[in-house]
Amino acid sequence: MKQIRVADKQSPLYADFEQLYRISFPIFEQRTEEQQLLAFSSPSYHLVAYVEDGTFVGFIAYWEFTHYLYIEHFAIHTDLRGKGYGSIVLKALQDSCDKRLLLEIDPVTDDVSAKRLHFYELNGFSANPYPHIHPPYREGFHGHDLVVLTTKGKITQDEYMQFARDLKGIVMCF
Repeated sequence: MKQIRVADKQSPLYADFEQLYRISFPIFEQRTEEQQLLAFSSPSYHLVAYVEDGTFVGFIAYWEFTHYLYIEHFAIHTDLRGKGYGSIVLKALQDSCDKRLLLEIDPVTDDVSAKRLHFYELNGFSANPYPHIHPPYREGFHGHDLVVLTTKGKITQDEYMQFARDLKGIVMCF
């Protein structure tokens, strides 16, 4: 599978990314177009599209920090879900660096959220015990409860607090 960096709105795969992004995340978890364009200006932000045999498979958007990578958004094309592509993408990211991966998921409340947690556990992630509220991306919405998952085991309270500072002070400022 080929990895292609999407660096701006003019990138050939930006439209594919945007279409999948809009259908994969609720509006309150989505950046506005202006916020997305601003994120591209940060050297810490990476948006990578995955293509196989000319077919757009999905994307992963992450922020690189000193000790970890924060996966802000990750989605596989709806027609390709359940076929192993998500695991391939996560493994490629894990293999590309020696840093811990960190991401957030909805708390387990139904079969879909339970399957999501199970998927991430199968891919080496562990749930952390810290109460976590992700700030809203858009006006008119409130922060929402999420569960922080990490590779390389659970994080300490201090590591969680660093992530919370990075999220509010860097990620959400773009």
